[in-house]
Amino acid sequence: MLPDAAGELGHPDAAAWALGALDPEEAERFPAHLQSCGRCRIAVAEFEQVARALAHPPPAAEPPPDLEARTLASVRRAAGLAKRPARAPVWRRWNIRMLSLATTAAAAAAAAVIATVVMLQAGRSATAEVYTISLHAASGGTSSGQAIVRHTADGWSVQLTAHRLPALGPGQFYECWYAGPGNRAGHPELVTAGTFTVGRNGSATVQMWTAADPGTFPTVQITAERASDAGQHGTIILSGSARGD
Repeated sequence: MLPDAAGELGHPDAAAWALGALDPEEAERFPAHLQSCGRCRIAVAEFEQVARALAHPPPAAEPPPDLEARTLASVRRAAGLAKRPARAPVWRRWNIRMLSLATTAAAAAAAAVIATVVMLQAGRSATAEVYTISLHAASGGTSSGQAIVRHTADGWSVQLTAHRLPALGPGQFYECWYAGPGNRAGHPELVTAGTFTVGRNGSATVQMWTAADPGTFPTVQITAERASDAGQHGTIILSGSARGD
């Protein structure tokens, strides 16, 4: 272990906090530690920059569509040139040997190119589409949060973290909404991602799911609702946009 270096990096939970990967119980305890630990605040700020960079990876390289076919055709042509009579002059036999080595090298190079193409295509399909959305108090309060939204085969997985949310009265709960660009009073353009409650310190980390694509519904809103309400009737407490990151 390197005590000094580890001390400079802060608490080991700082990275998990910035990436939204802490367990719910740890997520409730960590804000209190964060308020008293300057090293962790610095580490969280640095890791949040990494999280934003990971949320927007560079586009995958797209090889030419006919690269594989052209490469294999070149290898076949080279292999055909290597077929010569069994008995030939010394200079020709020497050339045949050299051509055979060249053909082998060309085949190896072709295999490497094909493998690269396959890896690029596999990497493109395996790369998950991720949005990291910072949530800010809508009315100048002290509440804050973050939503990490990942594309899955079944829709969009949402890991929501919220801090310092106000205490709610009986029968109330918080609800997470995704709003489209045309959302306005009298013309709602909303999709819910689910409801949640918070602990005594007003913090929570919850896992949700939604069918709303952040590219189409870019705004996340957190409101306080009542069990009798069927839509969004509460005041917006937190909000943030995927297009603002």
